[in-house]
Amino acid sequence: MRIPVLDRLSFAGQFVVLSLAILTIGMLTIGLWVQSAIEQVVINRTAGVTALYVDSFVSPLVQELPGRGELSATERADLDRLITRTPLGSQVVSFKIWSRGGEILYSPNPELVGRTFEMSDELQQAFAGEVVSEVSDLTDPENEYERANWETLIETYAPIRSEGSGAVFAVSEFYQLPDSLQAEVRSAQVRSWAIVSIATVVMYLLLVGMVRRATLS
Repeated sequence: MRIPVLDRLSFAGQFVVLSLAILTIGMLTIGLWVQSAIEQVVINRTAGVTALYVDSFVSPLVQELPGRGELSATERADLDRLITRTPLGSQVVSFKIWSRGGEILYSPNPELVGRTFEMSDELQQAFAGEVVSEVSDLTDPENEYERANWETLIETYAPIRSEGSGAVFAVSEFYQLPDSLQAEVRSAQVRSWAIVSIATVVMYLLLVGMVRRATLS
């Protein structure tokens, strides 16, 4: 495809313009991919560490759950205190425990306890033994409590395992404020964009220099 504007330029001029366009497209493509990858890596790392922290508090309180299928009043009260009166509550703003059938066994919203929802992909992955995390806009039906209080949260699903067999018998779902995490993500993304931009400029200058030397020789 001919571009009339380029036809008026010399070969060196055409190369300078086209190489700039190609490198700019490449820079934007790579930069956007790296930006997305950094966000997910930071979220997964932070969520993974927090999931271990949450599990160390929650798992001992619910080990009797497989035998009864529901939490006792004492266990619910212990979980309430865990979220509201311990350092964990400063990191986790909301918390749920799910059964394998998609039933909410615990929630700070009593109206959700006992209700069953469709199993999401993330919940199924957690029952398969994975820790799954994402930035949630809280539009799912079970997020009515969170949606009334926040616009977005970091949502993490983590398996709860039996201390004896290691089998997953429930899943904890916890929510964190995105503020500090997003600040870390933005800082990492700024550094990555700076590196990609500098690399692109250096490549462009080297290519232009090579073409100019070739045309002058």
